[in-house]
Amino acid sequence: MEQKKYAVFTMDVERFSDTECIYSSGIQVNVDLMDGLDEYLSILDKYHIKSTLFTVGELAPRIADRLRSYIHRGHQIALHSYSHVAPITVPLEQFREKIRHAKQRMQELLHVDVVGFRAPCFSMDKDHLNVLKELGFLYDSSFLDFQPARHTVKWDLQNFKQLRENIFHLDNFYEFGLSREKVLGLPFPISGGGYVRLSNWGFVKTLIQHYIHHNDYYVFYLHPFELTKQKIPFLKELKSYDKYYIKQGIQTYSRRIEQIILMLQKSGYEFVTFEQLVQIMNKEACATV
Repeated sequence: MEQKKYAVFTMDVERFSDTECIYSSGIQVNVDLMDGLDEYLSILDKYHIKSTLFTVGELAPRIADRLRSYIHRGHQIALHSYSHVAPITVPLEQFREKIRHAKQRMQELLHVDVVGFRAPCFSMDKDHLNVLKELGFLYDSSFLDFQPARHTVKWDLQNFKQLRENIFHLDNFYEFGLSREKVLGLPFPISGGGYVRLSNWGFVKTLIQHYIHHNDYYVFYLHPFELTKQKIPFLKELKSYDKYYIKQGIQTYSRRIEQIILMLQKSGYEFVTFEQLVQIMNKEACATV
């Protein structure tokens, strides 16, 4: 019997200043470009899609009313660390305390359980992942496994059981990896962000089409600034590539996102949140026992 196909649309809810190339440079910016979050949810509303919003913990109090309204509309909130710092650069005990505090604070603010996590820059390893399990998270979505990416390390999921392409399970905890398609035998990320926005559309569209035809799980992500209607400031201190990264493809990204949604619909994908997918995977596991 053919398995159902599931797609999860997500956003890393963070300020423009949290963008890694800006944060690491120490450049001060006076715009947050958070209007892109509402632009994104407007697109999803058009197709009746609910999103998982990975929110930076220290940002949550500032936008708590907005987050509550999104929850009321059926979207779900998860944690994007306490601040936008690569977890693997943070000592374990400090990471544990910061994440524990951020999880508790967000739950108090929003009156929901916060059970999901995504690391800034997809920066995760086995030890930091174990901290998430200890703190009661049900899932993580940081597994990118693309070595050219900044702040990522090679970490294996050897002890996990692979349920589907990029879905792993261990001790009631799930790792939902990012979707990748092979190019010349090497994996290339096709889950969104700069990988989809900056790449030639004909090239990346073909990769996505091939992937969703042969697989039954797809995840998409992006950041608020990538859909902003505001003018992105010129930051002369940035390196040339980083200037290109924060501006290229912004005006056309919404059209690409809609085309991806239509491709997924045509291929029979059901759109779910990660919390819904945890429940689905649990039911599938029970059905096979």
